Amino acid sequence: MASLDKFNPLAAETAENPYEFRRALREEAPVYQVPGAGFFIVSRYEDVMYMLCNEDVFSSKIPPGRQEEPTPEINEILAQGYPAANTLLTNDPPSHTRFRALVNRAFSARRVATMATPVKTIANELIDRFAGDGRVELVNQFAVGLPLTVIADALGVQRADMDKFKRWSDDAVAPLGGMISYERRVECAHSLVEFQHYFAVQLHERRHEPRDDILTDLINARLYGVESLDTAEMLNILLQLLVAGNETTTNLIASGMMLLLKNPPQMASLASDASLIPNFIEESLRMESPVQQLFRQATIDTEIGGVKIPAGSIVAACYASANRDDAQFHDADSFNPRRDNARTHLAFGQGVHFCLGAALARLEARIAFELLLVRLKNIRLAPKLNDFRHVPSLILRGLRELHIEFDAEPVTK
Repeated sequence: MASLDKFNPLAAETAENPYEFRRALREEAPVYQVPGAGFFIVSRYEDVMYMLCNEDVFSSKIPPGRQEEPTPEINEILAQGYPAANTLLTNDPPSHTRFRALVNRAFSARRVATMATPVKTIANELIDRFAGDGRVELVNQFAVGLPLTVIADALGVQRADMDKFKRWSDDAVAPLGGMISYERRVECAHSLVEFQHYFAVQLHERRHEPRDDILTDLINARLYGVESLDTAEMLNILLQLLVAGNETTTNLIASGMMLLLKNPPQMASLASDASLIPNFIEESLRMESPVQQLFRQATIDTEIGGVKIPAGSIVAACYASANRDDAQFHDADSFNPRRDNARTHLAFGQGVHFCLGAALARLEARIAFELLLVRLKNIRLAPKLNDFRHVPSLILRGLRELHIEFDAEPVTK
């Protein structure tokens, strides 16, 4: 195993292939202060769990990624939109509790349960477009479209605008990864303002013409003794729902299929027994966590694993490393869809910030694989087309492309 001093934690090559680096972290320095950057990385399961369950000590009220400070030019662009608001991801109790309680109504078990049939319909429609071709680039032709269409329908906005939604979502997460140019940052700022103005109009319409959708749920969200949401707060929540509602599920579907393609016997098992799919989803989340890490800030002088953390320090809770900790998961680097404790992974976080859309993501992924494995026979990697490269980011992990081949469905007249 390579020593920690052989790695640059902020380099694109480390983000692309992080496994040796994170194993070195867990074995050599489980709580590691990144040289030159100052922040700490927490890599072991037990320590990450401790952070996530002690939000009074490790505050979420900071940007989730390594974003650069806005310049006067970017501030001038952002001033054309609505002010920033700390609602869900970048907030702490008791304020976070208010927003979570209000938004929980929009993601109730009842609403998610009603989505199963529409999700299946959307997935089948997408598969119909390529099932007769015998090949598909799965990321952009399926894994993007499924969750993006589902969240667009749930929000109650037009499918015709989905290209905009994808662009806004991509532009919202791009700065978090800490790996984009200044020109790209300016582009992302313009995109955020465009998103805000679009949805501000939608919210105004719902106030006068309510519908059965999440936008109307947010307008009407009330709890006894709790103020309703203002426009800036609703826009912040909607952006988070848009991103969480498609980026992470897209990455889950793509990485899950990649794992199966690299393990054909496991794919055959799932194709013959769909009851294995839910646990396979959990194992895929563990092996290739769509959210690799998020940052928190120490509110007091504290310590983790015997390492002193001064108040004000930025600390990365590395979910992806915790999910490959041999102390929690036997033979953690091995893909095992039958793993009996796969569901204890931290891919959805833990504590008060446990992913709001976890149930929906699981539903979408389950239906996606149920249909893909039934409708696409003899699924295999397309030769010479896959490099398995990921979108550069320190925060999210998603394949750029995944080219597969299969036996084409016969054309019916």
